[in-house]
Formats: sequence, C-alpha cells, structure tokens
Amino acid sequence: MRTSKRTAMIVLALLLLATLALAPLSGATAMTWSDVSSGWRGAATTNGQIFWGWRVPRVGMAAVAGAALAVAGCVFQALFRNPLAEPFTLGVASGASLGAAMGLHFGWTGAVFGMRFVPTLTLLAFAGASLSIVLVWSIARLRGGGSTNTLLLGGVAIGFVCAAAILLMQFLSARPVTNEIVRWLMGSVDRAGAAGVLETIPFVAAGLAVVWYLHKSLDLLMMGELVAAGRGVNVGRARGAAYFAASLITAAVVAQCGPIAFVGLLVPHMMRGLIGPGHRLLLPAAALGGAIFLPWCDVAAANLLRWMRDSALQIPVGVITNFLGGLFFIYLLLTRREDSMLST
Repeated sequence: MRTSKRTAMIVLALLLLATLALAPLSGATAMTWSDVSSGWRGAATTNGQIFWGWRVPRVGMAAVAGAALAVAGCVFQALFRNPLAEPFTLGVASGASLGAAMGLHFGWTGAVFGMRFVPTLTLLAFAGASLSIVLVWSIARLRGGGSTNTLLLGGVAIGFVCAAAILLMQFLSARPVTNEIVRWLMGSVDRAGAAGVLETIPFVAAGLAVVWYLHKSLDLLMMGELVAAGRGVNVGRARGAAYFAASLITAAVVAQCGPIAFVGLLVPHMMRGLIGPGHRLLLPAAALGGAIFLPWCDVAAANLLRWMRDSALQIPVGVITNFLGGLFFIYLLLTRREDSMLST
C-alpha cells in the first residue's frame, strides 16, 4: 500500500512537470524550440514574447490557483466532515467579488499610490475576501464557540448579502462596467500576469505550510470534535488555524482570478480515491492534482471555440470548471447514498 501511494505521488509529480512544459505550447500560435529559446539568446521573437510574456504566466497562475483551491477544499471537507464542502462555501468568493465590483463601479482600477505592482482592483478583492472571513468567524464566535455548523451558516448568510450588493453594483453601473463585472465573476487566469503569480505564491505557500502542519489534527477532526479533543487536539485552535489558512489562500487566488468554482470539490474527491483519506499525503496530492487539473481546464477554455468553429474568442476557465462540477454533482447523485453525501 505504501509503495502504491508513493508511486501515485511520483506519477502526479511527473504529470505536473509535463503540464508545466506542454500546456504553454497549446494555442492558436504554434511554438517552435527557436521561439521558446529566443529570449535566452538575445531579443525574443514575437512568438517568444507571446510564450514567455503571456502563456507561461497564465499556466503558472492556473497551477498556483489550482493547487490552492484543491488544498482549501480538502481542509473545508475535513472541518465540516462533508464531502460537498468547497472553498467558496464560506463567502470568501462573494466578499472578493463585492470588493472587485465596487472597484469597477467607482472606477478604482488603477494602481495604489501610483505603484504599478499594487493593482487597486486586486487589493480591493483581497480586502473584501478578508473582511468576509473575519465577519463569518466573528458571527460564529458570537454564536458561541465557533462551531462548524455556525461557520457554514454564517458563510452562506454573508454570501447572500454580498451577492445582493453585487447585483446592486451591476444595476447602478453603466453597461460597459456591468459587462466588466460579469466577466470578472466568471473567473479567469489570464488577467493576472507574472506579477499576479508572484503576488499569490507567498500567501499560498504560507497557507499550505500551515494546513500541512495540521494534517494530524485534520485527520482527527474528521472523526468528530469529541474524538479529536479526546486525542489531545486543541479543537478551537486547530479549527481556527485551518479555517483562516484555507480561507486566506482562497482569498489570494480569488483576488487575482475571480471565483473559479468546483476545483476544491473535484480534485479532493479524485485524490482521496487515489491516495486515501490521510491528510499527510492527501494535502500534497491535492496540491499536485489541482496544479495539473486547472491548467488543462484553461487550455480547453482558451481553445474550445477555436477547435469547434475557428473562433478567436476564449471562454473563461470558470465556465469549464462549473460545467465539470455540475456533471460531477450529477454523478454523485446517481452513485452515492444520500446520507453519505450529506453526512456531517
């Protein structure tokens, strides 16, 4: 069993390397080795500039976002003991979306204090997500103890409030701004660029380190809070640390890419079937799986209309992940017992 799990991890690592090497080559413009290596020899060719300035950062952002969302999904499924939990359950995406919608509505789309490396829209989205995280946690604490059920209901409530405010922003905005808000809400990895990848990596790396440190606590929390407490886990501290770490890496991704749903639902399910439920291996496997899954979803989104009708339009990757997530829900409904899907 250990050998099979080790083999699975090695295969996932090799698949990730293949993804990072091959995904940037997929697109309407064919790339040659001369184009890829032109930047090393001097001035890059036009195709080389497309490859290094556009495709590589896009694939990098997809890999980082996929890894973060998949790990966050594992954490929330452990906290809620519910296989249908995913990173956007707690209103993080809604808060980030509201921050971005306000920025677009009021025209706050430049740079903070004129610094190009601090985009106002990204900062507003991250602030909105962070505020929603704090509000949900505060509601749960005021309700008494911060139970997982209260966290879940608080997240749903905050999500509805943010959704109403977003609709108001869309109603009050001019049509071009409304279109921008709608496109942001679809979720896409092509807007971040290399700077966005570099901004996101520290948050994701820190969050991954915290949740992996808590892997034993997550295993015990899946058995119930009483069992975890009986095994020496400080339930409140472990739950709070896992909640904030997973929420903040989700916030960092959503601030750059918009809401990309269902990655945190699909990938943990696939990795759990491959690796097993133990979080010591499940968390790194989910990170590898998400970093493989989302770039290829983005390749499909970028090229689907070109393959079907030779169109230059590119579908946002959030459309693809929502479509796959819907199909996965249908699969769960047809193959799982109701109590196993909704168990808490």
